[in-house]
Amino acid sequence: MKIIVNNFLLAIGRSPWYASAKYTLWVIIVSIMLVACSDSESSKSEIPQVEEGIDINKNPVEAIQKVIEIGKNVNNIQQEIANKEPVEPISLKELLEYLPEAPQGWTAEKPKGETNSFGNHSISQVHQSYFQDDKQIKVSIFDWAFNSALYMPFLLTTEFSQESTNGYNKGIKIGDIPGREEYTYASKEGSLNLLVNSRFLVEIEGFNIENTELREWWQRFDTQSLAKISNK
Repeated sequence: MKIIVNNFLLAIGRSPWYASAKYTLWVIIVSIMLVACSDSESSKSEIPQVEEGIDINKNPVEAIQKVIEIGKNVNNIQQEIANKEPVEPISLKELLEYLPEAPQGWTAEKPKGETNSFGNHSISQVHQSYFQDDKQIKVSIFDWAFNSALYMPFLLTTEFSQESTNGYNKGIKIGDIPGREEYTYASKEGSLNLLVNSRFLVEIEGFNIENTELREWWQRFDTQSLAKISNK
């Protein structure tokens, strides 16, 4: 659990949250998480699924309560990890097939990919960039191969959100797929990250786009086929 918390803090440190006044709140939240996880009594219920993460600006108390709830469910989370042992990532050739075709009016660069190994784990990733006038979309697919050290910290961040006049950074759920969505109004840049069956991370980055375009690109993915691979 300490590894998960450390990775959770790292994820927060890379976001705009770190420099905000809400950093103190996050420190309190993580501290409560550690205390809750040390409690011998664990909840029998599963972590509730939400459509959008709790806004820490509007509902700081609810955010703290959410972390306590996650801490009490740590045994269920660990059991879920145990049931999903790491596997070998699929081949780059197969993963490349899941990159979307360029829509009408867009051009696409040649797709690229690589596989990296560390210890007993391997991760494959592919990516491709698309262009239309001054717009750019970069799509990446990562096969995390059920590596819990990667997907568990990500799942924790999908429970919380923050929005301001500058933009937003929020946890979301599209159907049963958890993720994070970020957008900056001034620069018109954003990203959408969604985790398919705790294995495939789909990342959509947009430059000089409207925020609605991120989800439009998500609709171009064959997520059902990705989920079937995870269940093999």
